[in-house]
Amino acid sequence: MQGVVTLRTFYPRFGTMVLDPEKELKRLYSDRLKDRRQSKSKRRLRGEASPQALSNLLPSYFSKNPETMTKIETSRALIAWSKYVGDSAAAQSQAIRLRAGTLTVKVTSPLWMQQLSLLKGKILQHYRRDFPGLKIKNIFFTS
Repeated sequence: MQGVVTLRTFYPRFGTMVLDPEKELKRLYSDRLKDRRQSKSKRRLRGEASPQALSNLLPSYFSKNPETMTKIETSRALIAWSKYVGDSAAAQSQAIRLRAGTLTVKVTSPLWMQQLSLLKGKILQHYRRDFPGLKIKNIFFTS
């Protein structure tokens, strides 16, 4: 058969003829391993650590802008609501705003409003402990 090149002699990735495909694959694999070792050593030489979480990088990036840091802490406080009240209460309520030291929480029913009002002191203790910079003084429940 003329014009037909078998897979053993044609290396499709580079479009070239290869005399010994197994030897060529071994060479390419060893080159790949060599490149990987060099990249790791370069990274070590530069002193780079493993990737860091974004939550750890934000404070250092925005440290010069206290207003932005306050907004980040406020967002963290709103997200932390479910951690402080538990899954069942979090399904029935949501922290929606923090303004002037008052955390506003939207509740689905008066029953949950009453229940969370009874836990208000303990919830405030958690917020004051974890977010002292926000100076949360009160929790306001609304439906």
